Amino acid sequence: MADIIQIRRDTAANWTSANPTLANGEMGLETDTGKLKVGDGTTAWTSVSYYTLGTVGTAQYADATANFTGDLQKGGSTVPALGDTTANFTGTLQQGGSNVVVDSDIGSTVQAHDANLASFLGAVDLPTADGSADQILKTNGSGTVSFGDAAGGGGATYAPTAGTTVYAEPMQEFFSTQGWGAIQSGGGSSYLMAMRSRDATATNKAKSNRFLFMLPYTHTYTAGQNGNYMNGWATTSFSVVPSTRTVTWNSGGNAWDRFLYHTSYSGNAASTMQWFTIPGSGQTTINGNIVWSGQSSHQFSIGTISFNDNGIYQANNSSVGAGNGLHHSNGHRNTLPIDNSASGYVASTGYNGSNSRASYKIITFQASTAAPSIGSMFQCANTTSTTVESVNMINQPGIYPDSTYNYPVQIWRYNNSSVYSAQALNYQGSVSGEITSGFARHNYTNIAFLLMDGSTPVVMMYDNDWTASRWTSYNSAPTYFDNVNRDWRPKSQMNYGGRGGFVATGVENEFICFDGEAPYYDYFTNQISLKKFKINPTNGQFTDRYYCSLDNSVAGLWTKQNPNYLHSLHGLWGDDGNSSTITHLLVVTKDNVSTRMSHGAQVIDLPAASDWLPYPAN
Repeated sequence: MADIIQIRRDTAANWTSANPTLANGEMGLETDTGKLKVGDGTTAWTSVSYYTLGTVGTAQYADATANFTGDLQKGGSTVPALGDTTANFTGTLQQGGSNVVVDSDIGSTVQAHDANLASFLGAVDLPTADGSADQILKTNGSGTVSFGDAAGGGGATYAPTAGTTVYAEPMQEFFSTQGWGAIQSGGGSSYLMAMRSRDATATNKAKSNRFLFMLPYTHTYTAGQNGNYMNGWATTSFSVVPSTRTVTWNSGGNAWDRFLYHTSYSGNAASTMQWFTIPGSGQTTINGNIVWSGQSSHQFSIGTISFNDNGIYQANNSSVGAGNGLHHSNGHRNTLPIDNSASGYVASTGYNGSNSRASYKIITFQASTAAPSIGSMFQCANTTSTTVESVNMINQPGIYPDSTYNYPVQIWRYNNSSVYSAQALNYQGSVSGEITSGFARHNYTNIAFLLMDGSTPVVMMYDNDWTASRWTSYNSAPTYFDNVNRDWRPKSQMNYGGRGGFVATGVENEFICFDGEAPYYDYFTNQISLKKFKINPTNGQFTDRYYCSLDNSVAGLWTKQNPNYLHSLHGLWGDDGNSSTITHLLVVTKDNVSTRMSHGAQVIDLPAASDWLPYPAN
């Protein structure tokens, strides 16, 4: 029969009350707490510590040099070494103040190790920010993964909601009501200018929802025959609310305004003329062979005009006559802003009538209601003829030059001994010397885009053949890339600096455009379409190339295919003008029939990602 060994035992209260002295090695058990004491033969019960495990084979909790280096905690509170009678931890197990991972965390707060995932992440560079709505992750095949638009399906159909096309008050009727005579437009679409002006809401004025429309006018044939002469320039304005697709033209006494008008010239005062502006500034400048106010014949002229936040004409300056004014081309060309206010400098380029040489004057845009000031006349460096053409500069709002990134805000090409050189303007109004390399010298018609190459702004200029020139400094020759873009181009023609416009979408280095000044047949697909593309900022190559087919079922845009109406395309940046990406498209209609002058504007929803069809890779 086995022996039973029992030790002394009692409740904790009874042990304390009796307070005996245990013999050396004698054990006493508290039956209600489960705690144990071992005597030493001399110390009374209440002065003996409770028994703890020794260090052989296990680590005492209090041993900070063993396994735990901090406090063991439950739910953020330190757990005592003994006495925790809770069967399991119901709070968060922590070590040193940090949660200890448990099985349920894997797949939620932490991820299990996966060798394939680790290998993939080591092989690619992932984007550091979210993309736009409906975009997907795409690889370039060389280790860079970025957000891009999904390829549309073959049956995708663009079905936008389009606001009503709203037309300005008929100009002839307004002039007649005001007693200003019987008039008509002074020229075709190349004489008409629609530009983004300034409003009081947008932080970045290049995103404003106020637009200006300007054109020259002259008397009708019948009025001229009767000796009722009338010449001058007329302007009107409209505002846009993108979310409701609402266009509101100025009305009442502000429906149209006129400036620099006169009643003494029997012909058409307008002739070859071109507009320059910084989008969002509310200011513009014009030059050409014009019968200016107070003059009796066509003379080379420069004029500057300013408007307030409501698009109402405010003031003008002028410089007229040989040696003062300039003349060369038609069209409308933009210059890049130097700040959120859309201020900066513009080179009014043309040839000087006093010496028949390509020349320029620097115009200072203050982004105010004052008319821009006109600088002195300078001849293009080493020019040998009259030919000079300014480059239309396409902006991405929010990018600005400084002393580190001193890229050109404007470039112009001019003749020097039957080849074409360049000069450029910087953000301080300084002009470079003659630049003779970095581009094809047999072309002088160009367009340029402001791009971001990582954290570095660059200007990518293209010529008629869409070969690329990458500018990083206004006073140094660009880098030339003559073998890019042989298989695709965004516009079939570049006349007047890409008339019809390019829209920066807010996605870095991405733009939308028509093929021409209206949604004509695409040069490549033989379909009427919008185009969307990106530009590689290192070499100027067009990438991510898509088209969106337009037919008679597409609201808003089907009416834009009439060649009697030409159009400019603009992006809208939300109701307050502060969205990071465009929310809608705006199409401004310019009536090419001089006796009708039915000018309008319409807000149209953007194509969805699935509406964009990719051009084939080869």
